[in-house]
Order: sequence, then C-alpha cells, then structure tokens
Amino acid sequence: MLKLTHFGVAGAVILGAFFLFHNYQQAPGSSLRSQLLAIENGIPTQAGKNDFLKQSNNLTKQVDPELVDLDSQIITCDPNINGLASGVGSTGGSCVAPETITAEATAGAYLGGQCCSALMDTTIYHANLQKLQAYASMKDIPLDPMHTPVAMAKIWIDYDNTTTLTPAERQIYDQAYAISTEKPCCCKCWHYYVNEGIAKKMIKDQIFDAQKIAAYWDASDICGA
Repeated sequence: MLKLTHFGVAGAVILGAFFLFHNYQQAPGSSLRSQLLAIENGIPTQAGKNDFLKQSNNLTKQVDPELVDLDSQIITCDPNINGLASGVGSTGGSCVAPETITAEATAGAYLGGQCCSALMDTTIYHANLQKLQAYASMKDIPLDPMHTPVAMAKIWIDYDNTTTLTPAERQIYDQAYAISTEKPCCCKCWHYYVNEGIAKKMIKDQIFDAQKIAAYWDASDICGA
C-alpha cells in the first residue's frame, strides 16, 4: 500500500484560491458580490457551492481561501467510492446537496468533509490537524481527513468490509465507541467506514487500545460546523 499525501495539490489549490481572491479584490469597479460569485462559479460541486454561500452569508462577505479550498473537494456521504477510485464512476451527494457527483467533475480533488454542514471557522480544524500528527508514522493513516485521497479511503473501506472482529476485539471497539465524542463519524458516510476500518486494523495488530482509537476518531472530525 502506498503512503499517500495531499500537501502538494492541496497547497497549490489554497494558494491559487488566495491569489484568485486577491485579484478579484483588486479588480477596479468589481463589486464584492461579483467577486464572490466568480469564486462560487469556480467550485466544482453543488455541495461546495452551497457551503460557500453559507460561509459568505449569501455572497455578502469575504471567505477564507482555506475554506474555498475545502469547498472545492469531493463533498459526499456516499461510502461507495469504487467509481471515483477507478476514475470512471460517480457517487451520491450529501446533506448539503443530494446531487450525484461525477469523477469528471472532481478530477484531482480529495474526499473532503462538510457533508453535514459548512465549516465556518478553521480553528478546531487546525487544532485537530496538530493532534493527528501523533499518527504520522503509521502507514496510510489520513493526517488531514478533509483531504483524503480516494485511493487511501478505499484501502480502509475495503478493509472494513472484509474484516470481522473476534468477541474480545469487538469489546475494545465498543469501549472506544462509548468513549468517543465523534464516534467513527457523525453519520455512516465514507469517513465512518474509513475510521471503522482503521480501528479494526489497529485492534487486530494490537496497536491501539480503546482510548487511543477514541482520540483518533475525535481528532478526525470532518462534519463541519
């Protein structure tokens, strides 16, 4: 299995969003609404557009370029990502937009968060990114779950689907579930089954106890506000 990272592409997207937004700010005679509308039009999915509309208070205030980058990822609750992984299929929408998402419309994007609601403030998100660095030495662990490579997500969803815990192992899982505030995720979406697969693997390999599983789940929150 490959060690996948998002920093190169995501960083470029964030930087591009910053310069795009900066240029719109500098355009003579350009209204704030037209600037924001241009940014909205560049977001590839309706779910992302809907989140941006909320963040911008219906195109009346500026939005952090980092939030624009998050809006530009694949926002879906659907755990069936086989089509996205192969590059020829599609996946369902989310709470914020039920439309079908096609691979063509999201080429180069990551599986992101905000499938339940728009993220309005990145403070907790950044704090969680710091916590997740504790797992940096572990193979194929998403260190930024709001930028999860599709191939990485598929590894864990497939593992979850094919792995059954023993009664003793299930007891550890159930303890983690009881302790965790976030659980594997706030709804049974792709991220839920990724985190369930990670928990099963770490229990099988005797790497994580219930407390550590719960801590990882809580730091990997992607639900939004």
